[in-house]
Amino acid sequence: MRARKAIAFAFVAGWAFCAASGADAFSEADADGTCWYVGASGGILLPGSGNSLRRAAEVSVRGGYCISDYLAVEAEGMCAPSVVSDMGGGTTLSGVAAQGLFHCSGWETFDRLFGCERLDPFVTLGGAARFAGRHVFADGTHRTAFGPIFGLGTFYHLTDALSLRLEARAQLCADTPCGMLYGMAAGLQYSFGGVE
Repeated sequence: MRARKAIAFAFVAGWAFCAASGADAFSEADADGTCWYVGASGGILLPGSGNSLRRAAEVSVRGGYCISDYLAVEAEGMCAPSVVSDMGGGTTLSGVAAQGLFHCSGWETFDRLFGCERLDPFVTLGGAARFAGRHVFADGTHRTAFGPIFGLGTFYHLTDALSLRLEARAQLCADTPCGMLYGMAAGLQYSFGGVE
């Protein structure tokens, strides 16, 4: 029970930090920072302790809305179609996530100093649910896993509308016993609908 309280506290504290850090930037943001976006990624799922999975390829699709130049909210669907469990045999692992994406505003200073204007680092924080065809979570006792998901990544803006997205993230499966799922992915993101 203490572990769950610590997880909940860390999750709320992380959101509070992002909100406080971005408050000034958000209040000063122009309306032209708003837009919609869609994207797709491919990568690798790296299961940690507390589950009966092995690494596998994973694909994801997402859609989101940029509230300002510094903050976006997004929803994502994930699928790892060929996950092999330690118990023998395979299973399909799918999932959904809702998260906030916070652009690192401090990067602007680095950009001015070194001219890396196409790079755009970000932090994500949200919640995710994973669903498996077999009991592979919580040491083979659950078919579902819920918990916070957080990540670090960067965009490389190819054009004003098209970006390369690189990301590494971790999901805490907050069941008993707790487990971890890690992932690394690369993909493309297309933005549209911004104010001209």
